[in-house]
Order: sequence, then C-alpha cells, then structure tokens
Amino acid sequence: ARPALRREASRRSLAAMPGTTPDGAVGKVVGFLTLLAVLPVFSLSLPLSFMFGSPSVWGFGEKYRPSFSFTWSKFMTESVMGCTLTLVGNRTLHKDGRCVYLCNHRAWADFFVDMYLTEGRAFILSRYLVVYVFPLFAVPAMAVGAVFAFKRNKPGQHDELNKQLDDHMARFPDFSGLVVYPEGTRNIRPKALPLRRGLIKYTWSRQLDVQIIIAADKEHVLSQKRGSASFGVEIPVGYSEVISAKKFRGDFEGFFKEVVKTWDEQWDAVYDSRTKETRPHHPKAQLVEYDTRALVVLLGSVGCMCALVALVVAAAAARFL
Repeated sequence: ARPALRREASRRSLAAMPGTTPDGAVGKVVGFLTLLAVLPVFSLSLPLSFMFGSPSVWGFGEKYRPSFSFTWSKFMTESVMGCTLTLVGNRTLHKDGRCVYLCNHRAWADFFVDMYLTEGRAFILSRYLVVYVFPLFAVPAMAVGAVFAFKRNKPGQHDELNKQLDDHMARFPDFSGLVVYPEGTRNIRPKALPLRRGLIKYTWSRQLDVQIIIAADKEHVLSQKRGSASFGVEIPVGYSEVISAKKFRGDFEGFFKEVVKTWDEQWDAVYDSRTKETRPHHPKAQLVEYDTRALVVLLGSVGCMCALVALVVAAAAARFL
C-alpha cells in the first residue's frame, strides 16, 4: 500500500500550487527575472527586516523583544516573497526543551521558511559557501548565532563538528534547537532521498528530541537550482510527533529506523495534502533579551546598509552629472 501511496503523492506534488511560476518558456523567463530581482533584496534582507519587518526589533524600552531570527524569517517569507503557510494535521512546533528539527532541503528558500516554521528558536546549519555569497546576511546572522556555517570534507570532521555544535548551543542559549537537513543535499524531486546518519547520530548521542518538519513547494519560492523565484506560493507544512532519543538508549539502529519511518509518514502526509483540507498557519514570535552583541549587530548592519546605499547613489549621481 505504501508504494502506491508514494506514487500517488508524487503525482500530486508535480501539480503547481497557487503562486508558483508556470511551466513552459514564459514561466522560465518570468521566474529567472524574478530571481534576479529578489537576490539583491535577499542579500540585504537582514538590515531590511530590522527597518521594515514586523514585529519590530526597535523597542528599546522593552525588556523582551522579538528574536532577530523570527523577524527576519517572517519578513522574507511573508513580506518579500508573499508566501502563505497551511498546516497539515493538528500538530505544531515542539517547544519543550532541546530539539533537533529535521527538515526537507529544497532550495535557498529553506533558510527563511524553515527558520520561520521553527519560530526563530532554531539555528540553521549551512555550508560556509553562504558566507561568501551573501556576506551582508551571513556575517551578522552568524554573530548572533542564527547561522552555524561549517566546511565539508575535512579530516575528522564529525567529532570536531559535534563539539562545535555543543559549544554553539551553550554560547547561544536563546536557540533551543537546530535545523538539520538529513538528506544531505538539495532535493527537488517528489520523493525524499535516503537519510544520512551523521547528525541523526549526533542527536541520539546527546539524547535530544527530534521533530520532523516537511514543507512542500519551497523550491518554487527561491531556488538557485531551478534558476527561478515566485511570489505568493502556498506552502503546506506538517509537524511530526516528537521522537525522544531517551527511549532508545544504547540502540541507535532502533532510533534511526523510527526517524526514517516517521520521516516517510510525514513526507507522504504533506505531499498528499493537495486533496485534503488544511488551515492557515501563523508561527508565533519568540521573545528574547537583547545583549550587547545583538545591539551591535542591529545598529551596525543597518548603518552598513545605509552607507552602501549612499555610496551607490553617490556613484550613480557622479556618473550622470
């Protein structure tokens, strides 16, 4: 029964959701032009979200304010890309203690969509390449702990990476979890890739909870692989039941099998949701206390963006005068 269900879910997943770029030559041109328009905004999205995002991060008289991660991810998901989220099933985000959120890896849009789906409570693991491609976003995001950038293919990387993750979670306690992409690479196929064991084993060794979050159609929002972007995409999202590693002490294989089983079930539920009723989903803001580092990032990133804009305007004026 499961293979038949997977084939049916795969056929449904190929149907374009509202807002996705249409197929054909015209759609590819429109999607590519939209991508070119969005990339400069994405590169400056962190200071832009500080200036124009909601909820505001500027309440200096308030003890608790929205986390940068939440305001930025909501700004990109809703204000810039115009996405709407629909909830598949009745479960929502697990917030009780440390948790690893396993998400499907589709495109660049994963950065802000998945951070929004975790309400800014989880930092994102990313290859170090993002620092070179989007430094005005990545550097301040790393400074406040929202992005953990790592380099691949280093000898002895696993033990070193595990220790760095432990240190990161201790250094930035506002983040109660992390987002992991267990497929290991961007996958825009209708079927999931086999899950890799590395960070799932880290989760088990630290006896952390796991929740699987599957969100469909993120590749239609902003994708370098497809070379396109689209506004107004509807994203169905499903949250799995929580898997506790504590129930599998001394049994990693049993834990891994349970994760794979739950992953497959959640994938099928979300990609089969086209014919089922869903309801709007609005993640809730996480409130945190801002430390000196946060204030430096807030004022410094906005100041750098304003200086950059001023330089561009001055250079353009000098050229035409």
